[in-house]
Amino acid sequence: MSNRGSRLASCGLTRGLFLGLLAGSLLLPMLLAQDKDKPAKAAKDKDEPPPVAPRVVGTVLFPPRGDVQRLSSADELFAIAVPKPDAKAGEKTTISATEMSAKALDYLRKSQQADGSWGDKQWPQNAGVTALCCLALFAEGSLPRQGPSGMQLARGLEFLLDNTKEDGQIVARDVYTHGPMYDHSWATLCLLQAHGNMPWRRDLRDKLSRAIQLLLKYQHVDGGWRYKMMREGNSDTLVTLNVLYALRLAVRSGFSVPADVVDRAVAFIKARALQEDGRFTGQWQYLPGGQPGSPAVSACGVIALYMAAKDPNDFKDPRILATTAYLDSFHKRQTVADLLEMPYAHYGAFYVSQALYVAGNDYWHPYYKKMLEVFAASQKADGQFEDQAGNSVYPTAAAAIVLQAPRGYLPLYLR
Repeated sequence: MSNRGSRLASCGLTRGLFLGLLAGSLLLPMLLAQDKDKPAKAAKDKDEPPPVAPRVVGTVLFPPRGDVQRLSSADELFAIAVPKPDAKAGEKTTISATEMSAKALDYLRKSQQADGSWGDKQWPQNAGVTALCCLALFAEGSLPRQGPSGMQLARGLEFLLDNTKEDGQIVARDVYTHGPMYDHSWATLCLLQAHGNMPWRRDLRDKLSRAIQLLLKYQHVDGGWRYKMMREGNSDTLVTLNVLYALRLAVRSGFSVPADVVDRAVAFIKARALQEDGRFTGQWQYLPGGQPGSPAVSACGVIALYMAAKDPNDFKDPRILATTAYLDSFHKRQTVADLLEMPYAHYGAFYVSQALYVAGNDYWHPYYKKMLEVFAASQKADGQFEDQAGNSVYPTAAAAIVLQAPRGYLPLYLR
């Protein structure tokens, strides 16, 4: 560069520095004046912990989930202590829902088999029992590989995925007496609960899609479902509701379900509501043309109507009002011993609890308190519950779900 060019560059640099300093001297007092009003905010920001960034895997956003505890409007129910009939000398004579659910979950974790499945006396290595146990762990607030039961939950879900057939059917060992739809509907519901939370299983959505298509394919001509993968024959209220559980969560998860499928299923269940002298009694048939079913069957009927409700006035359906009153009255007048003598007492509570939960706290709280007494009188020292046939895993899972309902983690409990 020439001497003349060097002098021009030097002059330009000096002139630029001078103008920059001049601008800074003019702007600095203005900036200081603006910041004088913000010392409290600055101090507050400084004291706040840095936000925890959510982790992103592919297109799925996973929020931070270090603490699985969740405040609930019904938390006070966990603090209720009921008599513990089998308390030994020197032990506490009462027990709470928190203590009972903790013992039940511990039993479930310990009873998981090496391949990730759960089974029972009548149904070893069973997809339906595995699904019910996974739902109990979801009810705790755990997610696959996250939370107190995260690893057991992940292994159970992977067992279900590994036992999904090419046609979409989810079954494990062929030990069912009537047919696989019970297992399949429970397993589909359970995997839908895991949808978006198992990024390491890229086959999850595809297998779910095929499982849902199988449900749609085998809807009976009468609108419902039963045990076998077929379209002919009578449907029953319980299996139909289990399929509706799965289809509702499928829609919430972004899968396509034709509206007429749901409409026909709800119409089938509505037709099971019994009347006497032109008024609904609150009792429902298990099978078309059959006798009145158990309170659990009635609960299934009203839950289906809750799920199909599109308007607040739909909750004033006379079937709903009659069934709610019937379930409330039935459980208030029964003793703890009476309720324990009922077949499938703990599994039946799974359905009744949802029906009365949605009905509101005037029905839900008295029922929950009564069932705490039932559970306290029937839970064994190792945390298990047992049915009349000697099965202990699925009744324990069902009881754990009911006990943890106030936590609000399962979409089955929605108002």
